[in-house]
Amino acid sequence: MKRVPGTRQIIWIAITLLILQVSIFAQAGGDPNKPIKDLNFQNADIKSVLNFLADYGDVNIVTAPSVEGKVNLALKNVSWQLALDILMKTYGLTAVQEKGYIRVVPTKEYLEETSMVEKHRSEQAQIIPLKTEIIEVDNASAYDLVEPIQSILTDRGKIEVDKRSNSLIVSEIPSNIELIKQFVEELDKETAQIKISAQIVEVSSQTLKEYGINWSVYGEGDLGDGTFDHTVTVDADDVSDPKGTYLFHTMQPGWNLTATLQALTSDGNGKIVAHPEITTVDNKEAKIQSGQKIPIKTFDPSGNVVITFEEVGTILRVTPHITSENRILMHLIPERSTYAFNPDGIVINSNNAETNVVVENGQTVVIGGLTSQDILENHIGVPLLKDIPVLGYLFGYKKKQVENRDLVIFVTPTIVGSDLAATE
Repeated sequence: MKRVPGTRQIIWIAITLLILQVSIFAQAGGDPNKPIKDLNFQNADIKSVLNFLADYGDVNIVTAPSVEGKVNLALKNVSWQLALDILMKTYGLTAVQEKGYIRVVPTKEYLEETSMVEKHRSEQAQIIPLKTEIIEVDNASAYDLVEPIQSILTDRGKIEVDKRSNSLIVSEIPSNIELIKQFVEELDKETAQIKISAQIVEVSSQTLKEYGINWSVYGEGDLGDGTFDHTVTVDADDVSDPKGTYLFHTMQPGWNLTATLQALTSDGNGKIVAHPEITTVDNKEAKIQSGQKIPIKTFDPSGNVVITFEEVGTILRVTPHITSENRILMHLIPERSTYAFNPDGIVINSNNAETNVVVENGQTVVIGGLTSQDILENHIGVPLLKDIPVLGYLFGYKKKQVENRDLVIFVTPTIVGSDLAATE
């Protein structure tokens, strides 16, 4: 009598044939990095599919008891990782990477589990005694580190600053103290410093033209033994002359600043108004001023006279930043202001501009284009006779001459340490 297979046996035979079919279509050799050419499952048990992917990928997959159901997949040229990801997303499962194995659970259970773990951790954090430690800050300002550290503090954590020792006093759960220490160690690094050297020169416009410089045509030409490599024009804000412009130029390597200054100031055609130098840290503004403070009278709400002082003259604000290529990005804000009296009080006329310039370490930026006019009055005539009171006008005359003068600012940033290393 011929034995007829039972229903359970038929199901297992069908599953076995499906797995064999997939194995035939997959590349022989068992390399988990090779894609599966043809992955085809129809009404297959999900655990059997996961077992196949575990064998093919040579990984350990543990399936939660609640994972059950039938799978229908038809994929071509996929890796076992991609096939597993598709399976998880399609059937509401989550693959959790544990140490040494992959755990597959329904996504709903995983979310509940995560929520319970987080709740337990939060409850434990509320009952663990706080630990207080003093963390020394060597290079940065302790006050500057308070804000970034607060982002990683727990709800119970507190941080204070000891100004005298430049230290942080941190009260926090013990497990987070070590994280804060690592955070401070990463942030508390010595900040690079940049020396800003400026030469503020007032020179006759005619002298600049002799060197081939004409700001009205955007600085075309040579300056000494250097040439401009680019020009940026910025309209200035000037209540008396809204058409004024600043121009910014970076000088080519090999350009001699000292020789140029000597040439521009020779024969009384120009003068160095100021030669300030200031050192600042990376990303911190440096301010250079050459001028004066004038008193301005104002009135408070009670009608009392209040004296305030306004800065008038040449002001240069520079914010340098050292790039990854050891170049220097400078945010430049030059300003020149003058004042005049009128019946209503004092009027301040101001020119200012703003731009960003990238230069090499030690390269010079030239800021020009701001022209002022000086009225010169000369008494011309017969010597001695022209100076006689009353009758002198018969032997001479007065001649007024308008002279245009340009303010030129040379800015040279140098990374502190690089210039010292060059001299050793």
